[in-house]
Order: sequence, then structure tokens, then C-alpha cells
Amino acid sequence: MEFKAKRVGTMKQKQYLPLALGIYINYAILGMATIVVSQYGTQFQALWHTDLKGISTVIAMIGIGRLITILVAGYLSDRLGRKGTMLIGMVAQIIFLLGLFFSTNLISACVAALFMGATNSFGDTASYPALTDAFQDQAASMNSLVKAAMSLAQFVLPFIVAAEPSSKFTLLAMVLIMVFDIVLIAMAAFAPQPVITKATKVTTTTTATPTDGPRPSMLIDGSLLILIGFTLSFTFYIFSQYAPNFGSAVVKLGANNAKSLISWYASASLISVFITSSLVTKVKPIKLIFVYTLVSFLALLQMVLVPSAAGARLTAIAIGFFAAGGIWQLGLTLLSQYFPAQKGKVTGYYSFATALTFFVGPLVSSFIINDTAVSVLHVFQIDTAVTLLSLLIVIILMIRNRRFQI
Repeated sequence: MEFKAKRVGTMKQKQYLPLALGIYINYAILGMATIVVSQYGTQFQALWHTDLKGISTVIAMIGIGRLITILVAGYLSDRLGRKGTMLIGMVAQIIFLLGLFFSTNLISACVAALFMGATNSFGDTASYPALTDAFQDQAASMNSLVKAAMSLAQFVLPFIVAAEPSSKFTLLAMVLIMVFDIVLIAMAAFAPQPVITKATKVTTTTTATPTDGPRPSMLIDGSLLILIGFTLSFTFYIFSQYAPNFGSAVVKLGANNAKSLISWYASASLISVFITSSLVTKVKPIKLIFVYTLVSFLALLQMVLVPSAAGARLTAIAIGFFAAGGIWQLGLTLLSQYFPAQKGKVTGYYSFATALTFFVGPLVSSFIINDTAVSVLHVFQIDTAVTLLSLLIVIILMIRNRRFQI
């Protein structure tokens, strides 16, 4: 009977493989779309009659789009359903890509960028739950592959940019892939969404929260972890957007070599996804967060103190592995462990703090950065300072964590 039950479960999961494929394709294109503005930055500057400040403004608008839609997207995912919400995000991504394709000025590019923010919101709130519903026994590994798909695509994009200098061709190819993916998702089977009743909520609340010993404080531990959601994201997001500028302006790399820093970053991130998902089953999340944050800080510190081509590549690998490969998920894991009865609410707060990063980081950078090496260096000095703040917060959380039986 047990063998038969496993066989039935395996057959059921096979019907959801097109769904998983569609989600991974979507996130591969999303990974490219996240850095396509910076990768084709020089071309977009000429097209939009702007400079690096203008490019930073466009990137900041992605953050605004995410901030505006993140809470609405979560609501629609539960009410409208995973498929409908996911399709909204995919259509928004096509609007963003076509917006870049047809944009001839900074204003139209900023409007297009808002849709990219919406893509992030609707995609995250529908895709991760959809994979969890469909592959309940392998939810962690299936969700990890989402990040792997993004990292792999970001690794490949700089090579595509080197081979195809026209952003128009790349954007059009991404649009065509998205159209195919929309058809795939529209035809794919989705698992039934779990219905949470009031009785279920009461049961979860009473069983998931242990009463023995001191408990984490929402005011202190919760607030610090939500702040970590902002600072950890700031570290890798700023690096991913401005590493090519550091390579070209500060250490005088050629255009293609400067952009290839993102390939180093993305390949390390891809490797980290699998290693971190394995380590987290053996090591407490707070300890991993501390080690990962410390290495990220030291890597950025050496990059800004002793700028060099080799140092920039080393930092790209370090930030990819230790900052972009899974540390954000570790923070969310710890937050959920601390407050299991409020998992949905604290996840929303954590995601909102992250969305704020995508707006604040580029906005602050837009006031500082220009074509000079000194201005680019200042951006990475801010990134280093924010990473140091992450480290200090993690140390406080580690000290407090010793009191909790978690």
C-alpha cells in the first residue's frame, strides 16, 4: 500500500512538471531583465539622452513598482489564484521589455520600469506558493531551483551582450520567450490551493509556538530581522547593478570584461544556492548568516580600499556566493522560526523591506554616481557601510539567539 501511495504521488507530481518548467523559464528571463538596463547602460544612456544618474533613476522605479504592488499581489494570489496572479506578472514583464524596446526618453523608460517592479511582486507571491502546493515533499529544492534559474540566466546575459551589442534584438528575443512561456503556464496544471479556515489558524497558533523559556521579541528581534531583509538585499542588489561601472570606471577594464563581473557573480550565486540549501540542514541559520555577512563585508572592504581588477573579480565571486546565493532566504527562515504563528504577516514585512531596497539603493546612487571613478567608488563605499550594518545587526541577533530554544 505504501509503495502504491508513493507511485500515485509521483504520478501526480509529473503532471506539474510543465508548471515547474514554466516558472523556471519565467525567472530566467526575470533574472536577465533585472540587470539588462545596467548591462546595456551605455546604449540606453544614448537612447534616452541621459547619464548614469538617469539609469539609476530607471532602476529605482523598479523598486517603486514593487513597493506599490507587493501587498496587492499577495492578496490576489490567495483570492484570484496562483495561475491568474502569475500570468499578470508575466504580462507585466512583457510590457517592461517592450517599454524598453520602444522607449526614446527617460520618462517612458521610468514608466516601463514600474511594470518590472510589478513583475517581481506578482511572480514571487504566485510562483513560490504554486511550487510548494505542487511539490510538497520537495518544496525546498524546487524553490531553490528558482534562484538557480535566475543566477544561470544572469551568468549568460553578459556573454549575450558581448555577442549581440544591440539591446533591441535581446529584448525582442526575451519577449518571444515570454510569449511562449505564457502559453505554457496557461496550459499547465496547478495543484489545488490549500484552504485555511479559522479553525486551522487557531490550531496552528496553539501548536507551533512553544511556551517554555524566553521567546523572541517582535519589537526587537522581529524588527532587526526585517531590517536585515533590507540590508542584505542592498548588498547584492547594488553590486549587481553597478559592478560593470566599477570595472570600467575604477579599475579600467574593457567594456566586455567589466560586464563579465556579473558572470562571476552569477556563477558563484548559482553554486551557492545548492551548497547553502544543504548547509542549512546542518548549521543554525543565524550562524550561516553571520559567516556569510562577514565574508561579504570583508570582500567589499578590500575592493574599495585596494581597487584592482583581480580584487573586483574576487569580490564578485564572494558577493555572488555569500550575499546573493541564499542568505536572504536564511533571514526569512529564521524570522519564520521565531514567529511561526505570524508567518504570513512577518513574511510580508520582510518582503516589503526588500522591495524598499530596490527603490532606495538606486535612488541614493543616482544622487552620487556619474562617469567618474570617484563617484562609482562612493557608491560601493555606501554598499560596504550597509553591509557592515548588517554584520552589527547579526551580532546582536546572535547574542540574543542564545537565550532562545530555537
